[in-house]
Amino acid sequence: MHLVLSGEGNSDLGLFCQYQNEFIAGSMYFIIDKIIEQQYDFSYYTLKDEMITFIPKVELKKFTKKLPPFTGKKGSKGTAYFTNNAIALAKIANDKSEELNDDVIAILFRDSDGTNSTAKGMWEEKVASIENGFKMEKFTQGVAMVPKPKSEAWLICALKNKPYENCEELEERSGNDKSPNNLKDELDSFNISNDKINEMIQNGQIEIDKIDMPSFKYFSTKLKELL
Repeated sequence: MHLVLSGEGNSDLGLFCQYQNEFIAGSMYFIIDKIIEQQYDFSYYTLKDEMITFIPKVELKKFTKKLPPFTGKKGSKGTAYFTNNAIALAKIANDKSEELNDDVIAILFRDSDGTNSTAKGMWEEKVASIENGFKMEKFTQGVAMVPKPKSEAWLICALKNKPYENCEELEERSGNDKSPNNLKDELDSFNISNDKINEMIQNGQIEIDKIDMPSFKYFSTKLKELL
């Protein structure tokens, strides 16, 4: 089984380092890796050159420009964007599956974001639009990884003063980094480096199975169903 991944930035799934010619994972990837490790008893990241294809957001965007236009659901801002991203990633995954003669799981990471006033229904729409893009390509091995409202919320759940308690409340927070008491600043206030967070996920100090948040459970359940 091979992974095809695409995220938004260095701090979520990670980045492709041109200088080193390798994928360097972020914290959201290590959550994926831990879920897989629980099933297969080894880390995909240790064999990343053979087991993982990472598509930077800018490269996926270039690929989407080659696709026929998909306008999306009327009135749903961003629906077409997410659907087109999923269509593009599904095409790449199908090609990779044919090339390797192996099963491929594609994971598209996008934050839900939004302010308190716009967030209602936004997560559901974005997940549905990604899943619709996979379906349009008849690709059944695709997973939408959409934290609500953003990836910092999942990490704060595990790192806050009373970890894993009442974490659903974090999903009701604004995803706007300019809002008062925003999630990005809260995570930064813990003074834990990204490398340390990654290490904590890998060694089990962050217990991902205890993250009791609907958006996290939806993603982890969908991924486990394909493993």
